[in-house]
Amino acid sequence: MALKADAQERRQMWIARLLARPSRQFEWRSYFLFGCAILLAVLLAGASFNAHRSSQDLSAVREREVHSLDVLLAADELRMAALQQVRGERGYLLTGDASLLDPFVEGRDAAGKSFARLIELTADNPEQQQRLLDMRDEFGAFNTVLDAVIAQQKSGRREDAIFYIQRGNDKDALEAVLHEIDALADAERALLLERGELADLRAVSNERLQYVLASIGVLFLLLTAVTILFLRRSLARGRGLENELERVSATDALTSLPNRQKFTDALTRAISVAETNPKQKFALAIFDVDHFKRINDRCGHEAGDEVIREVGSRAMQALREQDFVGRISGEEFAVLLPGADLEKAHLVCERMRAAIAGRPVTWDNRIIPFTASFGVAEFRTGDDIDHIMVRADTALYEAKVGGRNQVRLAA
Repeated sequence: MALKADAQERRQMWIARLLARPSRQFEWRSYFLFGCAILLAVLLAGASFNAHRSSQDLSAVREREVHSLDVLLAADELRMAALQQVRGERGYLLTGDASLLDPFVEGRDAAGKSFARLIELTADNPEQQQRLLDMRDEFGAFNTVLDAVIAQQKSGRREDAIFYIQRGNDKDALEAVLHEIDALADAERALLLERGELADLRAVSNERLQYVLASIGVLFLLLTAVTILFLRRSLARGRGLENELERVSATDALTSLPNRQKFTDALTRAISVAETNPKQKFALAIFDVDHFKRINDRCGHEAGDEVIREVGSRAMQALREQDFVGRISGEEFAVLLPGADLEKAHLVCERMRAAIAGRPVTWDNRIIPFTASFGVAEFRTGDDIDHIMVRADTALYEAKVGGRNQVRLAA
């Protein structure tokens, strides 16, 4: 019995150490889960920032497209104004009708407005600003030629004016102006194309980054799920160890029956129920092995342990399904008999007594016969654990005095 008790105590201490010592696996998995949550948050923040940046890039490209279209439109208006000046100048020269100078004047005004608009639109582009300065010089020369032709026509020197035209002075000046306007428009188109390509590259880069972030996010979600699974297993293992520790601490190591503490708890609950509901009767039986000391002395403690195990096993087999048996000391057992009065308890205990005494145990080529004596007490109103156990123990003493291997009922 001492060896069994030592083994049970060692097992209890081992389980207690497992429960008391923080699980390193649980700790690192908890930290890993926490780290995954943080990384997922960072990834979500990064994805949000990336989406915001993509939106800003797209907005910038659209704004730039609108800006470039405004520049190109202003350049076309400037071209049309220059051509309108030439048409007005040629019309006046050919017909001498002064009213045809109105388009010339309107074209010059429109050219001035378009030029001012271009200066404003290209304020952030030094190269375009320089082209506009060159264009202003060309426009100055262009206007000088046209003014000279018109002045000669007005003064009656039509031949000189035609000579200017024949020499192509106004045509050369117009081509120089149109060339500068085309250079400005081409530069704006190239800039728009360049920025569009850059925006496309950023869009592709952002899209790839989104895929990478999404893939990493899925990976971390999987890792988080696996970590949660392991944590749940660790928690379940911890609960299993707690249950096992509870079971071991409430179990007699030799017989695997409930020990004294477990049986006392069950008896306390039975008394509490019976006090609340008087119809819930129950009886308590205490029995022990007759002449157990003699068995130990003659056959050895290992043989005695075998007898104790056999007594517990036979008692379990003889009991009803609702009955509860436990080992409360060395060779002493107790049985809780729910719903039983003294008569029913007597029948159950007689069945147990007969089962225990039914056949001897063979140990080390020795035949060891044994019997058990029983004392039974029925619960009475006002009984506590001590009272009912004393009455059952008194009945057991009477069974011993009366010759053993019998069942006695408490008065």
